[in-house]
Amino acid sequence: MMRTTLFGALVLVSTLLPERSALATTGFTVVPFEFDPFDTHLVAAQWRSGIGCPTDATTRPFLPPDFSTLGPATPFTDPACATGDPKDKRNEGLLLAKTGPTNNDASAGAVINGIKGTVLTELGYDIRKPGANNNDPRGSHCGAGAPRFNIVSRGQTFFIGCNSPPPNEDDPSLGWQRLRWGGSAPLMAFGPGCGPVQPCEITGITVDRLSIVFDEGQDTGPDNFGAAVLDNIDVNGTMVGQGPAGPERNDEDQGHGETDKHHDFQFHDSPSRPESSAMSFWDPDQNVKVQSINGARSVTYTGTCVTYIGDALVNEEPGYDVTFAACSVSLLGVGLGTMSITVTSPAGLVYEETNAPLISGEVALHPQ
Repeated sequence: MMRTTLFGALVLVSTLLPERSALATTGFTVVPFEFDPFDTHLVAAQWRSGIGCPTDATTRPFLPPDFSTLGPATPFTDPACATGDPKDKRNEGLLLAKTGPTNNDASAGAVINGIKGTVLTELGYDIRKPGANNNDPRGSHCGAGAPRFNIVSRGQTFFIGCNSPPPNEDDPSLGWQRLRWGGSAPLMAFGPGCGPVQPCEITGITVDRLSIVFDEGQDTGPDNFGAAVLDNIDVNGTMVGQGPAGPERNDEDQGHGETDKHHDFQFHDSPSRPESSAMSFWDPDQNVKVQSINGARSVTYTGTCVTYIGDALVNEEPGYDVTFAACSVSLLGVGLGTMSITVTSPAGLVYEETNAPLISGEVALHPQ
């Protein structure tokens, strides 16, 4: 679906968001937008942790015979994304959705900033979709018109849809496909000077504006899904797999690791965005699993330590409070860090571990 009103909206969004005149090889940002002028509330666009194509991730598998215990951390990388954005530490993915009919005047997408003046040779993304090729009806929507690249160069707009023209590279795996246009082959697109049904080569054009648009709804086959998850947005071989930095990244703390008692933990917090904070802890000896919920009620600092207080599940049961503290001992030049955790219920203390040194992992606090 391609509407004049949509193109006008994209021009407006692009002018409101800052651009820097630099080549894509120096880095760029992928900023989600929602075009919904009539307040239909039927489109969504956002980067979300945990839904991207995993590169250098880890899993904690359940072990036989009864699958009641966990094995050690196991490396996990989807074959489709053996390489990815090295700055993406949260396995973020770009969720684009359009609920309802395609002919609703609304769309989701992302503006790609920092590429003005780039001489274009390659575009692409990873898409959450199983099967042998991007025409598989399962998984994310991948149509001729969405998700598509809109490329504006010298007042002309060119289009590259998810499956039209076909990608030069389509590397499938169990759950993802890496789609690339151009690169070692000519970069083909539809637009001015092309035939009505045939793409033409645009390798080497200079980009003024670039965006990804998703405007096909649930009435568009073959999947009739109306949503797609993308990752590792590729411009000339440079990949971005996370959203632009916001307050929660500027003041974010994070850590993970194993204590000397072989207890595992991970956390991230942001005092400016406490609702985005989370922590988890696992004591296999006492079979205690703690998972925070509802973000953090408070995030405070003492020296090189951060303290996180919030609601928690214990062994998946609600009704508990957790106080979690992590100290970045490495800032003092000694060790990896320490962690403490106290879990209480209305009946009193449930679990406690204090100043446990780490034997692996790290604690990284933002500059105070």
